[in-house]
Amino acid sequence: MASTGWRRGLARAGWVGLWLVTVLEFLAMGGAGLAKFESLDGWMYWFARFGYPPRLSLVIGALEFVGAGLLLLPRFASWAAILLAVIMLGALEAVLTTETDLGWIDPLVHMAFLLVIGGARWPQRWRPLAAWRGRR
Repeated sequence: MASTGWRRGLARAGWVGLWLVTVLEFLAMGGAGLAKFESLDGWMYWFARFGYPPRLSLVIGALEFVGAGLLLLPRFASWAAILLAVIMLGALEAVLTTETDLGWIDPLVHMAFLLVIGGARWPQRWRPLAAWRGRR
């Protein structure tokens, strides 16, 4: 009887922790996406310095912003976390291969949190083929 209460409490703490990490990543990734539009010249400079087309910063900013919003929807959170983790992998590659003062720890920490979110939300993910088959 007592172990059931502990399990329930641990499960609840785990879900609260997952939501906390999700909200923090939503704020961080959404803010990073918006920053690419607010500081357009600065981010275009950095993308050019990394060897990417400068206007790619707009695409990445939009993907970060949309992906951040999708993190808050459990059915889409795992897909959004994968998208954002891939973007962070690109950011990590950019800062490691370019002589820059931008750190490599931030992309690595974000990738770790995004992988936790993606893994925890994977059982709830949206399955387009299953949704399509259910309509028949």
